[in-house]
Amino acid sequence: MTQLMGIVNATPDSFYDGNPQNNLTALLKKCADYVTEGADILDIGGESTRPGATPVSVQEELARVLPLIKAAHEKWPKVPLSLDTVKIPVAAEGLASGVSIINDVSGTPDPEMFNLVKKHNAQIVITHSRGNPQTMQSLTDYKDLIGEIKDFLAQKMAQAQACGLSKEQLIIDVGFGFAKTREQNYQLLKHLADFKTLGVRMLVGLSRKTFLAQKRELPPKRKAQTLAAHLVALQNGADILRVHDVRDTRKILDFYTELEAAK
Repeated sequence: MTQLMGIVNATPDSFYDGNPQNNLTALLKKCADYVTEGADILDIGGESTRPGATPVSVQEELARVLPLIKAAHEKWPKVPLSLDTVKIPVAAEGLASGVSIINDVSGTPDPEMFNLVKKHNAQIVITHSRGNPQTMQSLTDYKDLIGEIKDFLAQKMAQAQACGLSKEQLIIDVGFGFAKTREQNYQLLKHLADFKTLGVRMLVGLSRKTFLAQKRELPPKRKAQTLAAHLVALQNGADILRVHDVRDTRKILDFYTELEAAK
């Protein structure tokens, strides 16, 4: 059954929210809304990974996410919490405070990150990316887009398994918007099913991303095509949809589930 992951940005520079989102009361309200609307997982992040984003220190990232992680874990102990981070010290604190999934979008998880996830019997999302938020959009040359991304993810999975992680602890993310042009993102969406042969769950993060924009639309105006893209992702085997619009995506997921069950 496909799960919905609600995006909770505890940052002042999210590409989607735009305004400071590090008020604990407001963030908990967002979490509560997501849970009510049907989110299966809450994905908390304290550092924007949009192209061009400014890095933050470990201390700043922890100050943004830890109070929310602790409060959310206490309030919804049965709702899995994911932590969107590439920093091992942040991941360590998060895992010790109730996080069960590390969503590492760096593309190059350190073996220490894999070891940390193993220690806590948690899960990790391995994302395809190149460079960092400052350089990724200049690194879009591929000879075989699908083949290269698939090989990359297979190599990272092998590294994780060499550190003792099982396939059940691994989740792959093809990395929409990370070191990919608009055309490449569309190609990737059409061929998502090709990645199912890797034999692990697949997270798809499409929500409101730039490549979905029509006529230079800003993120709040990209809802219709985001929902359409989510349906395509479901048809191609998405196991987790990482979304801003939980309520509407839940409707699409429920519809698709009923459609698939129809004789």
